[in-house]
Amino acid sequence: MPGDPKECRMHAFRCIELASGARNPQLKSTFLELSANWQKLAGDLEFTQRLLAQDLAEPTVQSVAAGHAFQ
Repeated sequence: MPGDPKECRMHAFRCIELASGARNPQLKSTFLELSANWQKLAGDLEFTQRLLAQDLAEPTVQSVAAGHAFQ
């Protein structure tokens, strides 16, 4: 699955750095909003990766049924 939560958090941190140096309040607000979006994306990616890992680790009903048919 594409997407790296660590990379998203690096982008979020960079947005915070840019916000701290922004002189324009609107620009600062935009960078802070971008940072929050990157952080949310990182969390969403981690959640999805956990779901995928769990799904791959659990046998499906079909694979379990097929295994019993050959025993």
